[in-house]
Amino acid sequence: MAERNVIRLYRLDEGEPPFAFFPDDEGADDGGRDYLLPEGYDVDSEDGAPFIRGKGRCVLQLHNGLPVLVDEAAKRAFLLERDRKIERAREARGLSREELAAELGETQLQLYRWETYEEEPGTALLGRIARILGCSTEELL
Repeated sequence: MAERNVIRLYRLDEGEPPFAFFPDDEGADDGGRDYLLPEGYDVDSEDGAPFIRGKGRCVLQLHNGLPVLVDEAAKRAFLLERDRKIERAREARGLSREELAAELGETQLQLYRWETYEEEPGTALLGRIARILGCSTEELL
């Protein structure tokens, strides 16, 4: 299995740039979300300031509330995908979507919605999912 390059981005409440690699000192961010970088991209730093490098230095832009990685040198842009933590934990445990949904008393469709972030499960439900999958709720956030 190929190694995944996951980064945590914090969406800022206002201003430019719209995303940061660290939480805002004043709490003016969304708490951070993990995203997958496309193959060939990595986080680098210059003078202590992190940035994403592809063919050159890339920028993050906001599109419909989501981060878009723009690589002007390669003339490419990528809508960054969230790291599907519930799905990965379920698969690591060897459970099918059908099996986990049945243990939760939910439909496979509802579980799919949580795995793909179409909807986010509440705190109590996330705790139940974590217990079944043998991990902490923090690992699924």
